[in-house]
Amino acid sequence: MTIAQAVEVVKAEPVVPAEETESKLTGCFASDLMSDVLALATPGSLLITGLTTDQTIRTAAIRHLAAVIVIEDKEISSDMREAAREEGIPLYRTPLSKYEACALLMNAGLRPCRRQGTFTR
Repeated sequence: MTIAQAVEVVKAEPVVPAEETESKLTGCFASDLMSDVLALATPGSLLITGLTTDQTIRTAAIRHLAAVIVIEDKEISSDMREAAREEGIPLYRTPLSKYEACALLMNAGLRPCRRQGTFTR
């Protein structure tokens, strides 16, 4: 799945759009705990979160994540927007809950990122 396809699946609007939307995502990671993102998210994956701070973007950049989608139509701060521009991390917002967004993405074929092994149904 690409960033463009994921954004379409979760009905997300661009806040800081991706320059390249056709790159393949390696998986999806959903968390509001940036310590978990640092420890567990894999490079090239999509982050689904409700945390709307610039630290979310900085964490995504450290882990080389492909994009960030903020849930629940939360307001995106100017600090978060600026960090996304600076770090080159695409940023989107969806009206869906984290649960809904993850379910739709998984049903569309995007798998959770795993540091070891792969996901099987």
